[in-house]
Amino acid sequence: STYKQMWKEQVEIPMIIEKLQKKIDTTRYNLEASEEIITETPSDVQREKLTEKNVRRQHGIAGIKKEIHDIEKALEK
Repeated sequence: STYKQMWKEQVEIPMIIEKLQKKIDTTRYNLEASEEIITETPSDVQREKLTEKNVRRQHGIAGIKKEIHDIEKALEK
């Protein structure tokens, strides 16, 4: 029904966006923390692993941002 759809958009969508934003915040925190570890780690292997993981984190953040953008764009219709 129309009422159910309105309720879903008004309640569930903002909750989904909030969860996605929290994922971005958590990932950014992990990214920053690992950057500090990278500067303090003497092991080249460990630095390389963390650097590769940070690239994946950056891609993850970009993907989540796109997902939020897509949801917001769909709501405009």
